[in-house]
Amino acid sequence: MADDVAAAAKQADPYACKEQHSCRLIDSLMPEAIEKHAVIVATAAVDKHKQLKDVAQFIKHEMDHKFPASKATEGVYHCAVGKSFASAISHEARQYIHIKVDTLHVVLWKSKDNPFHAQSS
Repeated sequence: MADDVAAAAKQADPYACKEQHSCRLIDSLMPEAIEKHAVIVATAAVDKHKQLKDVAQFIKHEMDHKFPASKATEGVYHCAVGKSFASAISHEARQYIHIKVDTLHVVLWKSKDNPFHAQSS
């Protein structure tokens, strides 16, 4: 019976964490609703995955699923996760966030895949 309740709770909240995580918002240019969801997803990703590439992939896929582009020109989410890295990125307006979850930095942004790529006929 207890296992059934735990399983039901897990299905009700797919972002439930097994342990406490410290989370700090470093910088954000996102609307508050998207920002809050990004923090929840990043915390859940760190809780569920040990490999950094898996953490980044989980966050990217969850954000693309929750906030899909309505047009092909709006772009997709990209995510970088690590303890130490440098980046220079271009992002859509109000589509950037930098979060620190425990010791990991998570940078999430939305951009066009290649805005300068000319379509060939």
